[in-house]
Formats: sequence, C-alpha cells, structure tokens
Amino acid sequence: MINDDFLLPAYQKLYAALNSLERFSKGQDLFDNIACIDSFLAEYRNITFVLQKSLAHTDYVSAYERLRDKYLKNPQCSWLLNKRNEVLKEKPFALEKQLILNLYLPHIKGAFPSKKFTIEDEVDYITLIESVKNIIENIPAIEVYFSTEFIYKEVGTDVNLFATIDYGVNSILSLLTDLDKVISIEASKSREIIQDKISELKFLKVPKEAWFVDDYVFYREDKIFEKGDRIEFITPVSTGIKYAMFCKSLGVGITNDFVQDTFEAFKRMHIFCFSIQKKIMPTLLTLTNDGILSMVMYDSTIKTTTYRKINEIASDIKSGADIIAVFHVGEMIYYNNPELLNLDYRYRMMDAHAEMLSFNKVTKESEEQYLISSEAIIDNVKDCVFPTLTRVETDDTFSFVSPIIEAFSVISSNE
Repeated sequence: MINDDFLLPAYQKLYAALNSLERFSKGQDLFDNIACIDSFLAEYRNITFVLQKSLAHTDYVSAYERLRDKYLKNPQCSWLLNKRNEVLKEKPFALEKQLILNLYLPHIKGAFPSKKFTIEDEVDYITLIESVKNIIENIPAIEVYFSTEFIYKEVGTDVNLFATIDYGVNSILSLLTDLDKVISIEASKSREIIQDKISELKFLKVPKEAWFVDDYVFYREDKIFEKGDRIEFITPVSTGIKYAMFCKSLGVGITNDFVQDTFEAFKRMHIFCFSIQKKIMPTLLTLTNDGILSMVMYDSTIKTTTYRKINEIASDIKSGADIIAVFHVGEMIYYNNPELLNLDYRYRMMDAHAEMLSFNKVTKESEEQYLISSEAIIDNVKDCVFPTLTRVETDDTFSFVSPIIEAFSVISSNE
C-alpha cells in the first residue's frame, strides 16, 4: 500500500524541487529564473520535512537522523536548507548573472568577464551575445574559436549557485538511497513511477555545461558565426574505473607502468571501435595517481569544444586535481599543401589529403603523439593484425594539448 511506502512523499518533493529547475534557462530573464530558484529552495527543504513526518513513530528515526547528519550536515546543504525560510518569509532569492567570454587559440586561452547583472540592470540574452560578436569581429584572425558561459550566483557571494545545488541534490539522493536500504521495503508502484520521472529530468541527465556554455567559431572570410552542436557521454558518471579492470577488458597485460598500460588499452579500444564504425568520437581520459580513470566521449560540429575541454582539464590540474596523465584521441585531417593553413577550416577540408587517428599522451614528464591512417587500421584488421602507430615529434608551444603540458609544468615547479 502507498501508506506503507515511507519514502514516496520525499521522492514526490524531490521531483517537485527538480522540476522547478527544468524551467531555468540562460535565455530568460532574471525574474523568471528567480521564480524557479525560489520554488526549488522551498521544495528542497520540504524533502526533509516530509521524511520526518513519514518516519515519526517508526523504528527508522535513528537511521534517518544518522544519514541526515552524514549527508546534509555540511555548508552546502545547510545553506540550501536555510535559504528556504528567507525566500518564503523575507524576500525572493537575490540572483546575479555574469557572462564569461572564453577565447581559444590552439595553444592559449583568454577569458573576458562581463559585468555582473541583477534585476536592477539586467541586459537580455540576445543583446549580450551580440556584444560578444562585436568583440570577436575585431580580432584579426582567419577563424576565431570562442565559448560563452553564464554563471549564476547569489548577490554578494562568489559561489557558483548550481555547483551548490548539484552538491545538495546528490546528497539528498544518497540519503534516500541509503535509507531505502535500511527500511528494505518493496517500493510502491507510485514510487517507481516518480523515480522514473526523476531519472528523466534534464537536471540529472544533462551536464550543466550544456545548460550554460555554448561553443562558437567565427569565420572571417564570409563573416559567419557558427554555433556548435555537441553531444557528450561521461564514463563513469559518478565513480571511477580501476585501470587494471580497463586493461583486462581490452586484453592488455599489467606491467609496473600503469600509465603506459592504460594508454595501450586506450589505443586498442579506439582502434577497435574505428575498425568497426569507421568513425570515433573524440575522447579524453584522465588518470589519477591511484590508478582511477574517467573518460569523456563527445562529438561536436566545431573544434571549439575540444579546445575548451582541454583548457578545463588544465584548470583542474592547476587547482590541485589528482591527475597524473591525460590521453586524447580524435580524427585528424592531414594537408599536403601548407598554403591551405591560410584558409579557414571549411575550405581546408575541401583539399584534405588523408584522415588519421591521433593519440596524445600527456604526463608531468612528457607529451607524446602517435598517428595512424584510417586505411592502415582497416587493412590490418582484415588481416587480424594490430596496426603499428607512428610516433611524431611535436612542438609543445603549438600543440592543442599545450594548456595541459603547461599545467603539469606549473604543478611540477611548485613541488
């Protein structure tokens, strides 16, 4: 019976909270977005209210209190819980937005923050994007790769609002998951329905960068601004994979060099995929000091996405992330005629000589690049032979992975 499902009301309130955020959009004004945040904060606090009511006079109160202290007694969750009283009884949430323009060349990044906006002086989305285009048009380059990012905060603070919300939602989900294990009662049909509805919400399925970040390229010759379309898969979503398991799944033996072992498995995985699909998604793999890896597989209609992701990893390394190696694979176009480099990418593609897979491996000690033609992969697979990759010398200062090289150099100099 529904009355016996102690967790159903909490999941209903969680759905109401998350559904409030589905309406949040960088394209709408602050008044509409404030209404979304106010609704979320009220419903988020109600989750614990209904849990306490559901579990009162049961044997699970002490388990709830233990898990509450474990997952919700922290600055982020306390802030979210306390904000409920403010938005319900005192005033709407004081939301602030800022637009960041990130400019990418293959080896450097420049960031140009705009002023911060509140309801008192807000500039609408379309006007802000047009102001960015005016800046880009004045940069003397054949093609300009750039991204725009909207950041939302509470007025007077420097904390990314959605980083706090993400943390709070994950904490509530962990509490409910663990509490379900303690209660160990079969979920009602109603709870199964609401859990399915929660799992389909954009907030949980779509990375926040897809909400707030857009990638562009400007082609000077025809004065065209192209906004990139992209898709992304993160493996794993929340927990890392041990390198040994990754290597074993791809038939790579374990030696005393787990970074190289992982790189060999990484190469094998993508060569095998390419031999079957004749195409691969660009992929970035990060490896930690204890042998835990994670991969981001993505595809985009423009190269800006790759430049941005490389710079994001470089920023993580500089901020102290436990990353000791970064691998990248992608399809690479080779040009016989160097004069083609004076044309933008659309026209260079018309005279491409060959298509290759490019594997990059970056550690504190070195940067290595390996190439193999698509034809060689297909021909060798027909003969059941693993193809040989050719290592090429690269100029670190012009490599697209140079931000990561530079980040590792900064970390090494500070050790």
